[in-house]
Amino acid sequence: MAVVLLRQVRRLDPAAGLDSVDDWLWDAATGQMSRADGPPAVPERTIDGEGRLIVGPSLCDLYAHSGEPGHEEREDLRSLAAAALAGGYSQVALLPDTDPPVDEAAQVDSLRRKLPLFGIEALVLGAMTRSLKGESLADLADLSEAGVAGFTDARPITNWALLRRFLDYAAVFEKPVLVWPCLAALATGVALEGTWAVRLGLSARPVQAETIALTGLLELVRLTGRPIHLMRLSTARAVELVRQAKAEGLPITASTTIYHLSHASPELTGFDPRLRFDPPLGNPEDRAALIAALADGTIDAVASDHTPWTYEEKTLPFALAPAGAIALELTLPLLWTLVRGGSLDPLRAWAALSSAPRSILALENAPQSYVLFDPDQSWTPDSQTLKSRSQSTIWYGRPLQGRVLELLRRVTYTRLT
Repeated sequence: MAVVLLRQVRRLDPAAGLDSVDDWLWDAATGQMSRADGPPAVPERTIDGEGRLIVGPSLCDLYAHSGEPGHEEREDLRSLAAAALAGGYSQVALLPDTDPPVDEAAQVDSLRRKLPLFGIEALVLGAMTRSLKGESLADLADLSEAGVAGFTDARPITNWALLRRFLDYAAVFEKPVLVWPCLAALATGVALEGTWAVRLGLSARPVQAETIALTGLLELVRLTGRPIHLMRLSTARAVELVRQAKAEGLPITASTTIYHLSHASPELTGFDPRLRFDPPLGNPEDRAALIAALADGTIDAVASDHTPWTYEEKTLPFALAPAGAIALELTLPLLWTLVRGGSLDPLRAWAALSSAPRSILALENAPQSYVLFDPDQSWTPDSQTLKSRSQSTIWYGRPLQGRVLELLRRVTYTRLT
């Protein structure tokens, strides 16, 4: 029996409301974590946390992009799994925008068989529409039977009538539905409208590109009664609308991405393409509103939205660069900067990366694997430390505080550093 003694380690368990420094026993045979109250079985190993190290339920990512199939030069499933494990994730929900897209049962089956071989539970999100074109519905019954974790096109909305029809059909399959509130006709700028877009001479996207679509989605929820998850919230006005809708009792949940919490438009002064995102980074007041919404539960979860690009693809002028950056290995350390700064409660931060995503995806929330995290360890993301095949992040070559040390998993544990 593989038993690990965690001596004077801070345990965070959002589901139980537990935040306590104590001696803990991790039993890899049962997947159980318990207090070391009495004389324990002889541990296989002992970890001395000195009251500083943190152990908490393993993380679950709501949405991430895979290069495989179709663009393995960006990221294959092996490197994606390695990056996820290094970031403390045991489950990753993959977006369906692969090549070919996940709009048929065969693609679902392939991904679900391959990813567990590399140590990660594959949560495959199926396409709502064929080829993600928004023109006709995918075969939802086949995708559901194949085991998709939920449905999403993860693209700006173009066909509202089809979306309404999808919500009617989706109720039959009882799968989570993830929708990005983005009005395609207005979503043309590369920076959020405001002072900084004007100063930098960047094409501006109005806040209404998000809020008009969001208002429409909320009305569809009222009409159909169908729960939905709102992806990639990025503006203060969107936060207000979600807060009001939740107060009304609408069956919605919401998430933002880690980079929208950690960065804002003033940082675009260097025109670094690694800060090009879609939706664009918010202005300082938007970032502040997102952080406050995460703290009070208006925003339920934080997603990595991990988006790998090759060096050649990403190294373009800012306005021409593709949107997104890698994040699986960086999400927990970046979110912990908000805890360290006093903007976010530790249990709330951990819940946003673990129990909340599992609840949104209707997964079992009883943890059987745990993350050992050192919030004080400084490290530099670079070609020697990053597991992702892509190196596209603004944090490349910059010191970052907080690092996952180990993922304790049932039966075996994986040493990461």
